[in-house]
Amino acid sequence: MGVIVVEGIDDGAWVSHLATTLPHFDVHDVAAEVKPDSVTHVVMWRLPTQHLEAYTNLEGILLLGAGYDHLDLGSLPNVPVVRLIDPAMADDIALYVLSWVIYFQRDFDRYATMQATATWQSALKPVFARNFTVGVLGSGAIGSIVLTTCAEHGFATVGWSRSAHDRPLKDFFRDCDVVVDLVPLNNATRGIIGAPELTALGDGVLINVGRGATVDTPALIGALNGELRAAVLDVFDSEPLPADSLLWRHPKVFVTPHVAGRSDPVTAAPVIAASIAELGAGRTPPGTINR
Repeated sequence: MGVIVVEGIDDGAWVSHLATTLPHFDVHDVAAEVKPDSVTHVVMWRLPTQHLEAYTNLEGILLLGAGYDHLDLGSLPNVPVVRLIDPAMADDIALYVLSWVIYFQRDFDRYATMQATATWQSALKPVFARNFTVGVLGSGAIGSIVLTTCAEHGFATVGWSRSAHDRPLKDFFRDCDVVVDLVPLNNATRGIIGAPELTALGDGVLINVGRGATVDTPALIGALNGELRAAVLDVFDSEPLPADSLLWRHPKVFVTPHVAGRSDPVTAAPVIAASIAELGAGRTPPGTINR
């Protein structure tokens, strides 16, 4: 029987669900006393490398989320590292995005401003979903679900990716009322949303649920000080977002603490169990990172 240690979060929920889906393993919280050389798999988000080095018989590292740019892959033990690809997480992100899309399409931000000044103005021109365009930058596996979810609720939608697009990037921004940033972070996408794109977006809204560094933050603040209607930011260059960041206090910015796509042990534990089974069979699970 192998031993799995799980980074201690969620009051033991992960240990409980993984133990149920992996009955042939002994599953413990990482803080439990186990013999380090008995540990075969680690389920984690950000355990220090020196902690992992104690597990001399490690066979795999399973991540609790889809992203991995918070890790120094070169410093990790030389075993497969598998990111979490849970379809339920994509649905969670889609609902987060849809909530904000409706918020702005129905002018709730403007009504909040009116309430603050006791202004009754029912004459705001209504914008219906069919005339409110949601664009997804990075329309891959998660982006396609966001597009489908918004379309199912009547919104006009358009996707853009480097490999599949029908218009230049600036035209894509110009054609949208809301742009959802879902591109992964790499050398080609760092700062991909800059002043030209934000200027093209005009009085639209940027929602970033991808990676913070894909947006040029000074350019974003400049756009917010101008025509841009709002920015909904769930990810940032540095996390936690520093207390002195202007983004906390800007009146057009809505900050959430990297919660757009939450890892749910109920749906994720079977996915992690399947990845461990694939590793045990000598195969490469979906989500294995090319190191």
